[in-house]
Amino acid sequence: MPVYLDNPYNPNPLSKLLVIFLLGFAVFHKVNLYFEWGIILFISFLFYKNGIKKAALKNILFFSIFSLVIPSLDVIRNMNVIFMMFFMLFAVCRMFYLPFSAGSFFIKTSDVGSIISSMDKIKLPQTVSIPVAVIFRFFPSFIEESHNIKLAMRVRGITFRNPVSYIEHVMVPLLVISSNISDDIAKAAETKCIENPVKKTRYISVKIKIIDFAYVLSILFMIIGGILW
Repeated sequence: MPVYLDNPYNPNPLSKLLVIFLLGFAVFHKVNLYFEWGIILFISFLFYKNGIKKAALKNILFFSIFSLVIPSLDVIRNMNVIFMMFFMLFAVCRMFYLPFSAGSFFIKTSDVGSIISSMDKIKLPQTVSIPVAVIFRFFPSFIEESHNIKLAMRVRGITFRNPVSYIEHVMVPLLVISSNISDDIAKAAETKCIENPVKKTRYISVKIKIIDFAYVLSILFMIIGGILW
């Protein structure tokens, strides 16, 4: 059963993309910490209601670490150059954590069928929907294959303690596998006549639900409130 149809707390993929865009826009503005916590808790709540409890807990835990450990930009600017460079890296990760969290929710709770169906609903051209679908199919396969390669190297005693050997035995197979995965996805798309211009009948039907309005409007309210506070 497609993941999109399983839960009334799972928004439309387009709503998730819109929230990612809004949170990406919020990166360029200073948002009040309390409103940021509201966004994180709301996304974690949706993780939990979709049955991804570990992701909900990790989302709260990582943001807690970023909020408590990483000093503000004003404090970092007054530090020694070495400390400033060190903490600035984590500060950048802290800045982009909100859109990253929303993107993680999008990836974990969406499937390719619902994404393409929702894009067809708003008449997006195939030049946009097809690349998005291909990218969405690529990364899960890439992550699975990279995990298998690292596990195989660990069995052979190759660890990160020897960085040069590790990069040679892990990164090179990953590059080869990336090319193979992209070829396989392209062949699968051609086999299913993805370039056929006729109107297609989709197995998955997407609809606008109450959770879509709640998700987008709540995030938008917290972004605007956090900027104006």
